[in-house]
Amino acid sequence: MTIFTDDRFFRKIPASIHGGIDMQELSLIGIDPSKVIDFSANQSPLGPSPSVVKAMANAIISCYPDRDALPLAAAIAEYHNLLPDQVVVGNGSTEIIRLVAQLALRPGDCAIAPTNTFGEYRIATLLAGADYHTVGGNTFDDALPAFIPAIAHLQPRVCWLCLPNNPTGMGAQPSEIATLIHVYPEVIFVLDEAYCDLLSEPQWQPDLLSRGNLIVLRSMTKSMGLAGLRLGYALGGTSLMNTLRMAKPPWNVNDCAQKAGIAALADSEHYAKTIAMLRQEKQKLIDGITGHGWQVVPSAAAFFLVYVGNAAVLTRQFLEYGCLVRDCTSFGLPQYIRVSPRYPDQNLQLLTAFGQLKPWPAKEE
Repeated sequence: MTIFTDDRFFRKIPASIHGGIDMQELSLIGIDPSKVIDFSANQSPLGPSPSVVKAMANAIISCYPDRDALPLAAAIAEYHNLLPDQVVVGNGSTEIIRLVAQLALRPGDCAIAPTNTFGEYRIATLLAGADYHTVGGNTFDDALPAFIPAIAHLQPRVCWLCLPNNPTGMGAQPSEIATLIHVYPEVIFVLDEAYCDLLSEPQWQPDLLSRGNLIVLRSMTKSMGLAGLRLGYALGGTSLMNTLRMAKPPWNVNDCAQKAGIAALADSEHYAKTIAMLRQEKQKLIDGITGHGWQVVPSAAAFFLVYVGNAAVLTRQFLEYGCLVRDCTSFGLPQYIRVSPRYPDQNLQLLTAFGQLKPWPAKEE
């Protein structure tokens, strides 16, 4: 397919590639989507709380929604024991990522991120006209120690930190994050916690937000099951959040999403049930996959990587067993697939596929 661009007016920016096969694409390659179980996406197997559906039925679609989603922001603030002024709600966390880049970065500035991470950080940085650099050698080791010399050398304006990292599942110690924030007050650290639900302890404390150079991102599309509504938010110091709030598009979060978010936060029982299932089924999958001779990468998130040698080939082979896994080539990891747990009986189908396929020789450390 030929892509036409007009270089007279627009800068060339790489496409935002997320790499996963959309269910609609399966029919184009001769596979019935209704017969495929999706292990590639990081959504809750249980879906949204039943109260979310009821709340959405009361959404008002004939009028503009609350301009700044203030009722939802208040609910989020209470959830985190913060002030409402410390919350900005977005149409997914991707919107906030791009907004932060627009506000913080100028041509000639630099932003850094871990190697093999969420591709939107790069796109957001380039859209702002800044330079993007990745930091860290061994993809699966703790990357934060590498940021100290990198910050000293590159002097970035923004440091993007997806922790646990997508797709590697790499986590971090709270003390490491606190050290970076205290030692480098002139750097904005954007801590993307879209996949933090399985962590045993917080990665940050509320007092860190008052330092003025930390923005924490959360997604409500993953474990809360609201992916189709696009809903995320930012937490930070009052000054940073006021600037974000003034700069964001008005009415950026529709009324269905606002009411759904409030209902999801209120149903702590459904959320706890979701996390318990993810913990249990993740471990069952890991035990079963390693039992079949495959190499699994340790992960602090619900998802994890499996070394398969050739991800493109293995992804197609898993489809023959009715299982869609995530080819991680777009992350720069063409030898790995990413797996997220589903219902117990569905996970058994995936384990059957792993048992039938031949493991690739283990990767040498």
